[in-house]
Amino acid sequence: MSDFSPARIIKGVGGQYVLAGQDGTTGVASARGLFRKDGQTPTPGDFVEVIPSGDPDNPWRILKILPRKNELVRPTIANLDCLIITLSSTDPAPDFQLADKLLTVCWLHQIEPILCITKTDLPDNQADQIAQAYKPSGVTIVRTNPDDGASHDSLRHLLKDRVVSFAGQSGVGKSTLLNQLFGVEKMETGEVSDRIGRGRHTTRHVELFPFSGGYLADTPGFTSLELPEFGVTGPDLETGYPEIKAISDQCRFTGCRHLGELGCAIDRATIDPGRLARYRQFRTELDQIKPYSQPRNTIQAKSPSQTRGRTRR
Repeated sequence: MSDFSPARIIKGVGGQYVLAGQDGTTGVASARGLFRKDGQTPTPGDFVEVIPSGDPDNPWRILKILPRKNELVRPTIANLDCLIITLSSTDPAPDFQLADKLLTVCWLHQIEPILCITKTDLPDNQADQIAQAYKPSGVTIVRTNPDDGASHDSLRHLLKDRVVSFAGQSGVGKSTLLNQLFGVEKMETGEVSDRIGRGRHTTRHVELFPFSGGYLADTPGFTSLELPEFGVTGPDLETGYPEIKAISDQCRFTGCRHLGELGCAIDRATIDPGRLARYRQFRTELDQIKPYSQPRNTIQAKSPSQTRGRTRR
Protein backbone atom coordinates (compact mmCIF):
# COMPACT_ATOMS: atom_id res chain seq x y z
CA MET A 1 0.00 0.00 0.00
CA SER A 2 2.95 2.33 0.47
CA ASP A 3 3.32 2.57 -3.33
CA PHE A 4 0.32 4.92 -3.30
CA SER A 5 2.45 7.68 -1.73
CA PRO A 6 3.10 10.27 -3.01
CA ALA A 7 -0.29 10.76 -4.65
CA ARG A 8 -1.93 13.69 -6.41
CA ILE A 9 -5.14 15.29 -5.15
CA ILE A 10 -7.63 15.34 -8.02
CA LYS A 11 -10.70 16.51 -6.09
CA GLY A 12 -11.55 17.85 -2.66
CA VAL A 13 -15.06 18.31 -1.27
CA GLY A 14 -16.19 18.61 2.33
CA GLY A 15 -12.90 17.57 3.88
CA GLN A 16 -12.58 14.45 1.72
CA TYR A 17 -9.89 14.26 -0.96
CA VAL A 18 -9.83 11.96 -3.96
CA LEU A 19 -6.26 10.91 -4.73
CA ALA A 20 -4.60 9.39 -7.79
CA GLY A 21 -1.46 7.31 -7.44
CA GLN A 22 1.36 7.30 -9.96
CA ASP A 23 -0.02 4.08 -11.46
CA GLY A 24 -3.47 5.63 -11.91
CA THR A 25 -5.12 3.95 -8.93
CA THR A 26 -7.44 6.14 -6.87
CA GLY A 27 -8.35 6.42 -3.22
CA VAL A 28 -10.08 8.68 -0.71
CA ALA A 29 -8.25 10.50 2.07
CA SER A 30 -8.83 12.84 4.95
CA ALA A 31 -6.38 15.51 6.09
CA ARG A 32 -4.77 15.96 9.48
CA GLY A 33 -6.41 18.59 11.65
CA LEU A 34 -3.02 20.27 12.00
CA PHE A 35 -3.18 21.47 8.40
CA ARG A 36 -5.83 24.05 9.28
CA LYS A 37 -3.96 25.04 12.42
CA ASP A 38 -0.78 25.55 10.38
CA GLY A 39 -2.61 27.58 7.74
CA GLN A 40 -2.25 24.85 5.12
CA THR A 41 -4.99 23.79 2.72
CA PRO A 42 -4.70 20.63 0.58
CA THR A 43 -5.49 21.71 -2.96
CA PRO A 44 -6.36 19.87 -6.20
CA GLY A 45 -3.10 19.31 -8.05
CA ASP A 46 -1.07 18.91 -4.85
CA PHE A 47 1.28 15.99 -4.39
CA VAL A 48 0.86 14.58 -0.89
CA GLU A 49 2.35 11.92 1.31
CA VAL A 50 -0.27 9.57 2.78
CA ILE A 51 -0.54 6.58 5.08
CA PRO A 52 -3.37 4.05 5.62
CA SER A 53 -5.91 5.44 8.10
CA GLY A 54 -7.81 2.30 9.11
CA ASP A 55 -11.08 4.09 8.27
CA PRO A 56 -13.01 2.24 5.55
CA ASP A 57 -14.77 5.46 4.49
CA ASN A 58 -11.48 7.38 4.19
CA PRO A 59 -8.80 4.69 3.76
CA TRP A 60 -5.92 7.18 3.57
CA ARG A 61 -4.70 10.06 5.71
CA ILE A 62 -2.71 12.98 4.29
CA LEU A 63 0.46 13.57 6.32
CA LYS A 64 2.30 16.15 4.24
CA ILE A 65 1.79 18.48 1.29
CA LEU A 66 4.87 18.38 -0.94
CA PRO A 67 6.39 21.66 -2.26
CA ARG A 68 4.41 23.31 -5.04
CA LYS A 69 5.89 24.80 -8.19
CA ASN A 70 2.93 27.19 -8.32
CA GLU A 71 -0.56 27.67 -6.95
CA LEU A 72 -3.55 29.73 -8.01
CA VAL A 73 -6.07 30.94 -5.46
CA ARG A 74 -8.79 31.31 -8.08
CA PRO A 75 -9.28 28.77 -9.50
CA THR A 76 -7.81 26.97 -6.48
CA ILE A 77 -5.34 24.57 -8.03
CA ALA A 78 -1.64 23.71 -7.68
CA ASN A 79 1.22 22.57 -9.90
CA LEU A 80 -0.18 23.79 -13.19
CA ASP A 81 1.66 23.53 -16.50
CA CYS A 82 -0.86 25.48 -18.55
CA LEU A 83 -3.94 27.66 -18.12
CA ILE A 84 -6.60 27.81 -20.85
CA ILE A 85 -8.09 31.29 -20.60
CA THR A 86 -11.54 31.05 -22.15
CA LEU A 87 -12.91 34.24 -23.63
CA SER A 88 -16.31 34.29 -25.28
CA SER A 89 -16.48 35.99 -28.64
CA THR A 90 -20.09 36.88 -27.83
CA ASP A 91 -22.89 35.99 -25.38
CA PRO A 92 -21.69 36.76 -22.75
CA ALA A 93 -19.71 39.77 -23.87
CA PRO A 94 -15.97 39.08 -23.58
CA ASP A 95 -14.45 40.13 -20.27
CA PHE A 96 -11.12 41.61 -21.39
CA GLN A 97 -10.17 42.78 -17.90
CA LEU A 98 -10.42 39.25 -16.55
CA ALA A 99 -8.45 37.86 -19.50
CA ASP A 100 -5.65 40.43 -19.05
CA LYS A 101 -5.41 39.69 -15.33
CA LEU A 102 -5.22 35.94 -15.92
CA LEU A 103 -2.52 36.43 -18.55
CA THR A 104 -0.53 38.53 -16.11
CA VAL A 105 -0.75 35.86 -13.40
CA CYS A 106 0.35 33.16 -15.86
CA TRP A 107 3.39 34.99 -17.20
CA LEU A 108 4.51 36.04 -13.73
CA HIS A 109 4.34 32.52 -12.36
CA GLN A 110 5.67 30.38 -15.20
CA ILE A 111 2.31 28.96 -16.26
CA GLU A 112 1.87 28.83 -20.03
CA PRO A 113 -1.32 30.64 -21.05
CA ILE A 114 -3.44 29.71 -24.03
CA LEU A 115 -6.20 32.12 -25.04
CA CYS A 116 -9.22 30.14 -26.21
CA ILE A 117 -11.85 32.18 -28.03
CA THR A 118 -15.15 30.31 -27.83
CA LYS A 119 -18.49 30.46 -29.67
CA THR A 120 -16.94 31.59 -32.95
CA ASP A 121 -19.88 30.07 -34.82
CA LEU A 122 -22.37 32.60 -33.46
CA PRO A 123 -23.34 35.63 -35.57
CA ASP A 124 -21.77 39.02 -34.84
CA ASN A 125 -18.93 37.43 -32.88
CA GLN A 126 -15.74 39.40 -32.12
CA ALA A 127 -13.24 36.59 -32.72
CA ASP A 128 -11.20 38.49 -35.33
CA GLN A 129 -10.99 41.63 -33.21
CA ILE A 130 -9.99 39.67 -30.12
CA ALA A 131 -7.27 37.76 -31.96
CA GLN A 132 -5.90 40.97 -33.48
CA ALA A 133 -5.74 42.65 -30.06
CA TYR A 134 -3.89 39.78 -28.34
CA LYS A 135 -1.62 38.55 -31.14
CA PRO A 136 1.15 41.13 -30.34
CA SER A 137 1.37 39.73 -26.80
CA GLY A 138 2.66 36.42 -28.16
CA VAL A 139 0.05 34.30 -26.41
CA THR A 140 -1.08 31.15 -28.22
CA ILE A 141 -4.61 31.73 -29.55
CA VAL A 142 -7.11 28.99 -30.40
CA ARG A 143 -10.61 29.59 -31.78
CA THR A 144 -13.29 27.03 -31.07
CA ASN A 145 -16.94 26.28 -31.68
CA PRO A 146 -18.98 23.13 -31.02
CA ASP A 147 -18.73 21.93 -34.63
CA ASP A 148 -15.03 22.68 -35.23
CA GLY A 149 -13.32 19.34 -34.76
CA ALA A 150 -9.99 20.66 -36.07
CA SER A 151 -9.73 23.21 -33.24
CA HIS A 152 -10.46 20.49 -30.70
CA ASP A 153 -7.67 18.37 -32.20
CA SER A 154 -5.28 21.34 -31.94
CA LEU A 155 -6.12 21.75 -28.27
CA ARG A 156 -5.66 18.04 -27.59
CA HIS A 157 -2.17 18.24 -29.08
CA LEU A 158 -1.27 21.28 -26.95
CA LEU A 159 -2.50 19.63 -23.75
CA LYS A 160 -0.85 16.22 -24.08
CA ASP A 161 1.08 15.08 -20.95
CA ARG A 162 0.33 18.30 -19.06
CA VAL A 163 -1.68 19.47 -16.06
CA VAL A 164 -4.06 22.05 -17.47
CA SER A 165 -6.84 24.17 -16.01
CA PHE A 166 -9.58 26.11 -17.71
CA ALA A 167 -10.46 29.53 -16.33
CA GLY A 168 -12.74 32.35 -17.34
CA GLN A 169 -16.06 33.99 -16.71
CA SER A 170 -19.20 31.88 -16.33
CA GLY A 171 -21.08 30.97 -19.48
CA VAL A 172 -18.19 31.11 -21.96
CA GLY A 173 -18.46 27.39 -22.71
CA LYS A 174 -15.67 25.84 -20.62
CA SER A 175 -17.65 22.75 -19.62
CA THR A 176 -19.02 22.31 -23.15
CA LEU A 177 -15.50 22.44 -24.56
CA LEU A 178 -14.22 19.96 -22.00
CA ASN A 179 -17.00 17.55 -22.92
CA GLN A 180 -16.00 17.87 -26.57
CA LEU A 181 -12.33 17.25 -25.81
CA PHE A 182 -13.16 14.12 -23.84
CA GLY A 183 -15.78 12.96 -26.35
CA VAL A 184 -18.22 12.18 -23.52
CA GLU A 185 -20.53 14.15 -21.25
CA LYS A 186 -18.39 14.68 -18.15
CA MET A 187 -19.38 18.21 -17.11
CA GLU A 188 -22.78 19.78 -16.52
CA THR A 189 -23.44 22.72 -18.82
CA GLY A 190 -25.69 25.73 -18.46
CA GLU A 191 -27.10 28.63 -20.42
CA VAL A 192 -26.33 32.33 -20.27
CA SER A 193 -28.87 34.27 -18.22
CA ASP A 194 -30.74 36.85 -20.31
CA ARG A 195 -31.38 38.94 -17.21
CA ILE A 196 -27.81 39.32 -15.94
CA GLY A 197 -25.90 38.63 -19.15
CA ARG A 198 -23.67 36.06 -17.46
CA GLY A 199 -23.49 32.32 -17.41
CA ARG A 200 -25.06 30.30 -14.65
CA HIS A 201 -22.49 28.47 -12.54
CA THR A 202 -22.60 24.76 -13.37
CA THR A 203 -19.19 23.76 -11.94
CA ARG A 204 -19.04 24.04 -8.14
CA HIS A 205 -15.60 22.68 -7.33
CA VAL A 206 -12.24 22.05 -8.96
CA GLU A 207 -11.77 18.53 -10.29
CA LEU A 208 -8.89 17.06 -12.31
CA PHE A 209 -9.75 14.50 -14.97
CA PRO A 210 -7.10 12.18 -16.49
CA PHE A 211 -6.49 13.23 -20.09
CA SER A 212 -3.87 12.21 -22.64
CA GLY A 213 -1.12 11.44 -20.16
CA GLY A 214 -1.92 14.44 -17.94
CA TYR A 215 -4.94 16.06 -16.34
CA LEU A 216 -7.61 18.54 -17.37
CA ALA A 217 -9.31 20.56 -14.65
CA ASP A 218 -12.82 21.91 -14.74
CA THR A 219 -13.20 24.92 -12.43
CA PRO A 220 -16.04 27.13 -11.22
CA GLY A 221 -16.61 30.18 -13.38
CA PHE A 222 -16.19 33.62 -11.86
CA THR A 223 -16.77 37.22 -12.82
CA SER A 224 -13.96 39.09 -11.05
CA LEU A 225 -10.34 38.69 -10.05
CA GLU A 226 -8.10 41.14 -8.22
CA LEU A 227 -4.40 41.17 -9.03
CA PRO A 228 -3.33 41.83 -5.41
CA GLU A 229 -4.89 38.44 -4.56
CA PHE A 230 -1.94 36.94 -6.41
CA GLY A 231 0.70 39.25 -4.98
CA VAL A 232 1.04 41.25 -8.23
CA THR A 233 2.67 44.67 -7.77
CA GLY A 234 2.84 47.68 -10.07
CA PRO A 235 6.33 46.87 -11.40
CA ASP A 236 5.25 43.24 -11.96
CA LEU A 237 2.42 44.27 -14.25
CA GLU A 238 4.61 44.93 -17.29
CA THR A 239 5.36 41.20 -17.50
CA GLY A 240 1.66 40.64 -18.24
CA TYR A 241 1.90 42.91 -21.28
CA PRO A 242 4.84 41.59 -23.37
CA GLU A 243 4.08 43.99 -26.22
CA ILE A 244 4.63 46.88 -23.80
CA LYS A 245 7.64 45.33 -22.09
CA ALA A 246 9.32 44.74 -25.46
CA ILE A 247 9.69 48.47 -26.10
CA SER A 248 9.99 49.76 -22.53
CA ASP A 249 13.79 50.03 -22.83
CA GLN A 250 13.19 52.75 -25.42
CA CYS A 251 11.59 55.01 -22.80
CA ARG A 252 13.64 58.06 -21.86
CA PHE A 253 13.75 57.22 -18.16
CA THR A 254 14.45 53.93 -16.40
CA GLY A 255 11.46 52.77 -14.37
CA CYS A 256 8.94 54.50 -16.64
CA ARG A 257 5.44 53.43 -15.63
CA HIS A 258 3.97 54.18 -19.08
CA LEU A 259 1.32 56.46 -17.66
CA GLY A 260 2.12 59.44 -19.83
CA GLU A 261 5.59 60.28 -18.50
CA LEU A 262 7.92 62.49 -20.52
CA GLY A 263 9.73 60.44 -23.17
CA CYS A 264 7.59 57.31 -22.76
CA ALA A 265 8.04 55.11 -25.84
CA ILE A 266 4.59 53.59 -25.47
CA ASP A 267 2.95 56.76 -26.74
CA ARG A 268 4.86 56.39 -30.02
CA ALA A 269 4.15 52.67 -30.42
CA THR A 270 1.25 50.80 -31.95
CA ILE A 271 -0.34 49.11 -28.93
CA ASP A 272 -3.92 47.89 -28.94
CA PRO A 273 -5.88 50.76 -27.33
CA GLY A 274 -7.91 48.44 -25.11
CA ARG A 275 -4.87 46.56 -23.83
CA LEU A 276 -3.04 49.83 -23.15
CA ALA A 277 -6.00 51.36 -21.34
CA ARG A 278 -6.37 48.30 -19.12
CA TYR A 279 -2.63 48.28 -18.37
CA ARG A 280 -2.79 51.91 -17.28
CA GLN A 281 -5.89 51.31 -15.16
CA PHE A 282 -4.31 48.31 -13.40
CA ARG A 283 -0.96 50.08 -12.93
CA THR A 284 -2.62 53.10 -11.37
CA GLU A 285 -4.62 50.90 -9.01
CA LEU A 286 -1.64 48.76 -8.02
CA ASP A 287 0.61 51.75 -7.39
CA GLN A 288 -1.91 53.03 -4.85
CA ILE A 289 -1.52 49.89 -2.71
CA LYS A 290 0.96 50.21 0.13
CA PRO A 291 3.65 47.50 0.04
CA TYR A 292 2.86 46.33 3.57
CA SER A 293 -0.79 45.72 2.61
CA GLN A 294 0.07 43.52 -0.38
CA PRO A 295 -1.00 39.87 0.11
CA ARG A 296 2.05 37.74 0.82
CA ASN A 297 0.73 34.20 0.87
CA THR A 298 -1.34 33.57 -2.24
CA ILE A 299 0.96 32.01 -4.83
CA GLN A 300 4.42 30.58 -5.26
CA ALA A 301 6.35 30.13 -8.46
CA LYS A 302 9.94 29.21 -9.13
CA SER A 303 12.16 30.01 -12.08
CA PRO A 304 15.86 29.29 -12.58
CA SER A 305 16.80 32.83 -11.60
CA GLN A 306 14.22 33.96 -9.08
CA THR A 307 11.24 33.15 -6.90
CA ARG A 308 8.22 35.41 -6.76
CA GLY A 309 5.57 35.39 -4.04
CA ARG A 310 4.88 32.76 -1.46
CA THR A 311 2.74 29.69 -1.38
CA ARG A 312 -0.49 29.50 0.56
CA ARG A 313 -0.25 26.13 2.24
